Amino acid sequence: MNNRRSGLLMVLLLTLGLASCGGGSSPEKANSMGAAASNNSASLNKSDYPVFPDPDAGADPAVSAEQGGKGFKGEGWETNTDFDLIGDPRAVKGGVYRDATPEFPGTLRMFGPEANTSTNYAIMSMTYETLLTLHPTTLQYIPVIATHWQISPDKQTFRFRINPNARFSDGTAVTSEDVIASWTLLTDKTLQDPANLEVFGRFEAPVAESKYIVKVRAKELGWQNFDFFGSGLRILPAHVLKTVNGAAYLKDYNFKLLPGTGPYVVKPEDVIKGKSVSLRRRNDYWALKYRTNVGQYNFDEIRYVVVRDQNLTFELFKKGELDTYRVNRSKIWVEELNTDKFKQGVLVKRKVFNSYPANLQFMAFNTRRKPWDDVRMRKAIALLFDRQTLIEKLFFKEYLPIVSYFPGTIYENPGNPKNEYNPQEALKLLAEAGWKDRDAQGRLTKDGKPLQLELIYDDKGSETYLTVFQDDLRKVGVTLNLRLLASETRWKMEMQRQFEFVAAGWGAGSVFPMPGVEYQSKLADQLNTNNISGFKDKRIDEICDEYDKSFDVKKRTALLQELDGILTNQYHYVMDWYPPAERLAYWNKFGYPLGTLSKIGEYYGSLGPGIPQLWWIDPDKNSKLEMAMRDPSIKLDIPPVEDHYWQEYGKTQPK
Repeated sequence: MNNRRSGLLMVLLLTLGLASCGGGSSPEKANSMGAAASNNSASLNKSDYPVFPDPDAGADPAVSAEQGGKGFKGEGWETNTDFDLIGDPRAVKGGVYRDATPEFPGTLRMFGPEANTSTNYAIMSMTYETLLTLHPTTLQYIPVIATHWQISPDKQTFRFRINPNARFSDGTAVTSEDVIASWTLLTDKTLQDPANLEVFGRFEAPVAESKYIVKVRAKELGWQNFDFFGSGLRILPAHVLKTVNGAAYLKDYNFKLLPGTGPYVVKPEDVIKGKSVSLRRRNDYWALKYRTNVGQYNFDEIRYVVVRDQNLTFELFKKGELDTYRVNRSKIWVEELNTDKFKQGVLVKRKVFNSYPANLQFMAFNTRRKPWDDVRMRKAIALLFDRQTLIEKLFFKEYLPIVSYFPGTIYENPGNPKNEYNPQEALKLLAEAGWKDRDAQGRLTKDGKPLQLELIYDDKGSETYLTVFQDDLRKVGVTLNLRLLASETRWKMEMQRQFEFVAAGWGAGSVFPMPGVEYQSKLADQLNTNNISGFKDKRIDEICDEYDKSFDVKKRTALLQELDGILTNQYHYVMDWYPPAERLAYWNKFGYPLGTLSKIGEYYGSLGPGIPQLWWIDPDKNSKLEMAMRDPSIKLDIPPVEDHYWQEYGKTQPK
């Protein structure tokens, strides 16, 4: 699983034994459905689902309409009540969704050191809510905890009206004080979270104008400021935080969660350290009937088990001990998903093409260490990584080479170096850097010392190509030592800068790039930031500043393309490849909306709604699956392998 690209950022599950069912020969039955029934007659008309049902039900009678209380009409405020449904109203609540994750993080804190992992980010997205969110199809703001908002003419002051019905999982009402307390925690230096401090430190302290109206002002003009605060700040409970500062949070909340307002909770008994985490759906979720959530958050339990071996994960899926499988091995996708169960329709393979920003997969140098502070050295190693041959010979042409820090987007600089395999040019660069002599073993040397580097990584399956890379380096006299680590150990060493060369990846932490929290010089020497390689460049800093302040889309695009060119030519990363679509396999018992995932969603649903948010166990499909498992002659309906719904949808919509 990739780590997230920003400090704003799936979950794990049961022990292997508990996840097993009847010897593992069929999908879990006993707790998969309960007494659920089909819901196929549900209306698909969005107007049948109110945006704000019973708007005054939870309002404090002491708060006037003018102060955002009972009778508030929203005159002079903005909101959005015309958005389309995100989930499918025909979804059925109930059952257990079982998946695997390759890591158990060093902490389940949402913020602070080592918290910036995909696991934590996904838990956070299901348990804590923001004031607003982006609709995954239109990218327009829609209400969550806030019903309405205002932006001042100078675009620096923002006001939000909190929904009087919003409640934390412990039953406490959400108020302006919770917004203030959340901001206070994330800007507390004792939290040791430079990325969140960078983002939320852009604002002056929020002010409660009333119980339900909160105001905040940005210190400087910035086009993302409203988004940062409105859809980036997770709302935490002030009644708990009044005795918890950053240091206390780091000490006391490593493996327990603060109450949140989201549809799921994680209780202490749901965390089995090193093995699993489960999320449980709240039956008392305050926004259950709101249009935003119709057809979403359907599983009673989302259960993730730690399986560190990818081959074992696949075997557990085939045995029915896991419900879905993210196919990150091309060999498996091409050669091993054509068994009798797939032909029968018991198992399904699916390739989803949508607008999820491509993950960035790479090997990063620690440029704080010699000789990797020399760009010639870094470029030489990049030119010795024969990606095209690997893609063709090992990966069945399923991937595209990454040549950008924003792969597959409009921000990609067309002039970036393509870095095709070139040993001759690599040797020339190494010689220029002083590595031109050789020892008795044929190794390149400088001052009598052989050229070698250590790569730390956490996926044993990646050795398929890493050993090829190792051999190609050996042929020219460079020694690559491979060091396999547990995911959480590798992540900790990465965040603490205790590496020379690390195999890593960033998932999309936001729909819109946030280069300031990735590449600014001031973050290069701070631990626990995403500037792991040590970027320090005056022009990069200038671009990040200009990008933040520009409200012109074309100018921002040009700035990011310039930034991309600078980054790629500094060779801090040896780029890998990315798939043009999300590949997944699943037991044929699920229902899901058109498009399989949301327009910006992926398997884990950590950026836009994905499987955990949108899918459900369909009673009819589940019944047919059980019959087909007993009788191999029964053929189930098999959907097309490729789902191009969102690509076709995009052709019909205005840009």
